[in-house]
Amino acid sequence: MFQQIIIAIGAGLASALLFFIPMKGTAYAMIALFSALPLMIAGLSFNPILALLGAGAGGLALFFGLTLVADVETIPALLFTGFFAATSALPAWQLTRLAWLGRPPVQGEAPASDGLVWYPIGNLVAWMTAMAAAASIGGLMIAVFAVGSFGVLLSETATLLAPVLARLLSNVDKFPTSLTAEEVGRAFVLSMPPALAVWTLLGMALNLWLAARIAAFSQSMRRPWMSLPENFELPRVILPAFAAAIALALIDGLPRVIGATIAVSIGAALALKGLAAIHSTTRAMSSRVAILSAVYMTMLVLFPLPAPLLTALGLSAMLTPRKRPPALPPAANSNEN
Repeated sequence: MFQQIIIAIGAGLASALLFFIPMKGTAYAMIALFSALPLMIAGLSFNPILALLGAGAGGLALFFGLTLVADVETIPALLFTGFFAATSALPAWQLTRLAWLGRPPVQGEAPASDGLVWYPIGNLVAWMTAMAAAASIGGLMIAVFAVGSFGVLLSETATLLAPVLARLLSNVDKFPTSLTAEEVGRAFVLSMPPALAVWTLLGMALNLWLAARIAAFSQSMRRPWMSLPENFELPRVILPAFAAAIALALIDGLPRVIGATIAVSIGAALALKGLAAIHSTTRAMSSRVAILSAVYMTMLVLFPLPAPLLTALGLSAMLTPRKRPPALPPAANSNEN
């Protein structure tokens, strides 16, 4: 028991450090993407309770490190620690807790290789989507309440960004002269909540996949590995939620930003579904490696232009569900994407 507590504290401290490092400069921003990974490894490899204990230890360490070592004021330190809890620590605990949920199958259900029915992979992604959107919208609402209104937040932030953007745009050739630096600043502010939600969602998905791979490789994960493309089925409730979010985004002002944040988050989940559909469809093709390489290279070079196409593909796959193939034997599953 003592050894597990040490593991939880170590995972929490590692997560807090990964989350804190980007404060040293934007060059380290990508490191924060993996801040939840140590907690997820602890949760999947041992027990989700360890992820929760580590989340608490990491949050405390981050707060006291900011206030006592970095000499950050209490309110900003609390906000930064809260952001760590909302986007990394608590999602790591919740996702590992859900991933551990397994039960005997009922009639008509196809169990996994160990004879149990485990919490669906698509439902885990739906949870990631909800938590990412909620964290981004929560941060936006805190900022709105701090300044008094959404309009004031938008104008003040755009005004602060205008001088910086003006210097940047002065070096950009062929930039539309009808756009001012303040207008670009407003567009930047409006796009931040959706962008943050997508960043958080993709970070959660990548970290959970890596943590599961590590736990499975070390043979410490109780849940058997499942082929992701064939077992990635998003819950149907995500479709009316997507439509409602798009409708909300048509209303001007704060509802537009909230609706866009939810819609873009669900769109990112559908894009993952579309990517899974490509993996599944090309499974038996001899040119599979070339096709997947071209897909990922296109995503890397033209990002984010391919994202709407993947979202449309994922939406199409949900509207025209196909029959899932029989489960592969455990030995084959261990090598699947």
